[in-house]
Amino acid sequence: MLAALMLSLVLGFAFIVINTSHGVQLGAAAPMTDEQSLKQVVDSARQIVDAAQLREVNGSSVFLSCTSLHDPPYQAAVYLNFLLPETNSVKRIREIGAAMLAHGWQQAPSLGEHFGMKLTKDGVTSTFHENPDDPRFGTMRIYGECRNTSDHHNDNPAFTDITRQLS
Repeated sequence: MLAALMLSLVLGFAFIVINTSHGVQLGAAAPMTDEQSLKQVVDSARQIVDAAQLREVNGSSVFLSCTSLHDPPYQAAVYLNFLLPETNSVKRIREIGAAMLAHGWQQAPSLGEHFGMKLTKDGVTSTFHENPDDPRFGTMRIYGECRNTSDHHNDNPAFTDITRQLS
């Protein structure tokens, strides 16, 4: 009897929580403007390029929805491509990670994608690895906090070239 009562209470509580939660919540953090969101990731990208001495870098930025419905909130993201050496690209990826760690980045709580590395600093996360389509280059995704409440449904173009901002 007690088990049935407890189950009813748990299910009732779950029903209330599910029906009163709408989308991703920002919590106590203030929303970020487009400019603040982009600054967060572009500044991080610039710091990484300098600290790791990346060569032949190009990059683009985009706003990504933090929900599965393409609704706010959004996070700004930067995608970088950079030259890797012809031999021992895995060593170079590790050197990039070491340079980032030396500049205050920390191992992220989960493993990196594509057998690469995943590091975090000040609300920004970076994943990087050898480009599976072109092993001459490495690929890095740098993404910020989910605090941008602007509507980016119809961004055109979605990606913006930021290569000149990286040097």
